[in-house]
Amino acid sequence: MSNVNKNKWDESYDRNENHTLYPKEEVVKFLNRFVRKKLGDNKFIDILMTDREKLRGLDCGCGIGRMTMLLNEFNIDSYGVDISKVAIQKAKELFPVLSNKFAKIDGKVIPFKDSYFDISICESVIDSMNYNVAKKIIRELERVTDKLTFISFISGDDSEHYREYSGDEIVQTKHEKDTVQCWYNWTKINDLLSNTNYKIKWARLVTEESLIDSYKYGRYNVVLEK
Repeated sequence: MSNVNKNKWDESYDRNENHTLYPKEEVVKFLNRFVRKKLGDNKFIDILMTDREKLRGLDCGCGIGRMTMLLNEFNIDSYGVDISKVAIQKAKELFPVLSNKFAKIDGKVIPFKDSYFDISICESVIDSMNYNVAKKIIRELERVTDKLTFISFISGDDSEHYREYSGDEIVQTKHEKDTVQCWYNWTKINDLLSNTNYKIKWARLVTEESLIDSYKYGRYNVVLEK
């Protein structure tokens, strides 16, 4: 991933964009459905079984660390990585209990050994990079994850946004200006995964429509298993 992209994400986080402290609902659902159901403080029903004494999870593209902290709240040994040094610094300040678990990466390699994590999360990240880079990152996620991966992709099913596999765009709006947006549909997701040994365990397309201005928005939420 180029230094230009990293700089643009640093600028975005400097402007406090994506500075949302609450975790995404779909990630909470993923954990409760497939990993560990939370019944109360430090009370769980384990769904995903592992030989490790404690489940280990990766938040890839962690931003300010809200999903990394969510993993920690599910009593999972959690780590967060991101290409933005500004985001990582903010994550350490916001969640000091995990300060030694956040790390800046180059966007090409996830610096952990094979199958180091039981689960990984990559929420609203894969679609914020060029498609050729996404193919490399998905292989890295597969390499470092032993069991399950949750990924979300922005939907580009409508004719306005969907492009073929090379359909990357540079964001022109103020929010995340000059970063990359890559639109996905089901065919494109399957093409991306054909580069891996992942199997699709569960998938949903969630769409929203404004009743004021007819604005439409959708995301694919996908659970992968090895």
